Amino acid sequence: MKNFLLLLTAIMIFAASPLYAFEKAVPMDFIFKGGDYKERITMVIDAPLSARVAGPDGSHFYIDFAGRSELQNTETDDNGIETYSADPNTVTIRSSAAEATVGNLTAGLIYEPVTSSLAWFIRPAGAEGTEQMWTEELSESEYQFIGFQTTITADVGTNAVLVQYTGYLPESNEIVLEVTDADGAEILTRKLIRVDDIPGYFQIPGGGILAIESAEDSDGIRVISYEWVKGPPLW
Repeated sequence: MKNFLLLLTAIMIFAASPLYAFEKAVPMDFIFKGGDYKERITMVIDAPLSARVAGPDGSHFYIDFAGRSELQNTETDDNGIETYSADPNTVTIRSSAAEATVGNLTAGLIYEPVTSSLAWFIRPAGAEGTEQMWTEELSESEYQFIGFQTTITADVGTNAVLVQYTGYLPESNEIVLEVTDADGAEILTRKLIRVDDIPGYFQIPGGGILAIESAEDSDGIRVISYEWVKGPPLW
């Protein structure tokens, strides 16, 4: 069956969101997800990056990413701590130890959702858990290169509805919403909302009613504050 693919751009994990009566969204955020869709989260390193991890007997491992890399979620433990492993073809691992052999080691990131903290890890290929693992918390400067990316897929003809805030058109002073109805005659519908009409209530294709309180610039990014009065129905 034919698939369509929607992509949520990376959002830096250190940018914690404060609590508001209205939810906040930046361009490429999905503001509604419902029905039979699949979601896959990857960790993204956006630029060349090198790190150091303390190893055994006073030695150090050195991790080098030559460019943009996606790390796959390979493990989530009972405490919700997530492990993201790098493709061996995207990372080089070196050791300061004499006569060290690092060909059977893997590297990646450990994410602690409660504190939004990150740590590098090195461990033998194929191993799981922390029994034989070397870790190092990220430095403050390293956080700016790390983000999450979510890929959402759904089969055409299935019961899935997605609403994405895709951006702002300065030439027309409009914000853009895209509504995906996997079972609809028009799978993808665009909704344009003039900033001058905000705050207000807006009918969304498919039967939803969205309240938008504001659309304001923050560090050059148009951020909307919204809440659903009536979410799009799932037929």
